Amino acid sequence: MRVFITGISGFVGSGLVSYFLREPEIVIFGHSRNPGRVEKSKDSRITMVPDYSARVFDELGIDYVIHLAGIAHDVSNRYTTDDYDKVNCLGTVTAFDCFVKSKATKFIFLSSIKASVDSSDFPVTEEVEPAPLSDYGRSKLKAERYLIQTSLASTKLVYVLRPVLIYGEGIKGNLKALHQYVKSGLPYFFGAYGNHRSLLSAENLHFVVLCFLKNNYASGTYHVSDDDPISTNDLIRIISKSLGRSPRIWKIPKWIIDPLSTGASFIGIPLVRLKKKLTENLVVSNAKLKSVMRESLPVNDQTDLLNTFNSFK
Repeated sequence: MRVFITGISGFVGSGLVSYFLREPEIVIFGHSRNPGRVEKSKDSRITMVPDYSARVFDELGIDYVIHLAGIAHDVSNRYTTDDYDKVNCLGTVTAFDCFVKSKATKFIFLSSIKASVDSSDFPVTEEVEPAPLSDYGRSKLKAERYLIQTSLASTKLVYVLRPVLIYGEGIKGNLKALHQYVKSGLPYFFGAYGNHRSLLSAENLHFVVLCFLKNNYASGTYHVSDDDPISTNDLIRIISKSLGRSPRIWKIPKWIIDPLSTGASFIGIPLVRLKKKLTENLVVSNAKLKSVMRESLPVNDQTDLLNTFNSFK
């Protein structure tokens, strides 16, 4: 099994490589803008490729292509709409066109749940009409639609995987920021909001991708998440446990928090946006995925979350 991975040196890519190396039949080829981290592994089953095309895929005898390369959702406003379109949409289209022209038979695109929704109080299925709110989500959706539309005239297998927020050792972003906040000793002020969010263990994601490589499931879009959502309050408790301290969760009544947040926003403190990010719901259904795989996900408790926060030490 000869697999080509774009974005191989990123968080998901590097974890996927480590996971694949447990499988003796997999030979890995990869492309990255920052290949040094992968090249240092010196594993004979990993070959870095400086550039790729349909001809390169065929010369290497590639069976399957996994497209991970892209720029993530960025809250610092560093990227423009054109940046997202160029990397997340056009970059995906380029990789997919190379795949279509090659002899490779299977293409896996790691999209994002943000291509469908940003929040939801009910379990989001693949049938929900996408309504992305960010440039990041819209660029992913554009790429998805190109892949699905083009694949209708092909006998090749094409999979769009929409993961929710992924956690695991080495993760950055919002979960690490939340860990730093709890570590500071400040209390969590929004304990009265009982939200729920679906998360995804990196181990579960790796398992799912491997299953899609080994099995010929029907082409299409699949939501990827852990089985059970979790509240921000529970995240605070798990982080506190990793730090060896008691959680500081203040359940200030909403009738106090809501107007206070609005007032703070008027003087330049983005408390409304922060409250929304920490307390909104995003519940995703993985029923379609599990019905196709007919296997249980390997991580179905909070052990990996605790290990993730322990790794920040």
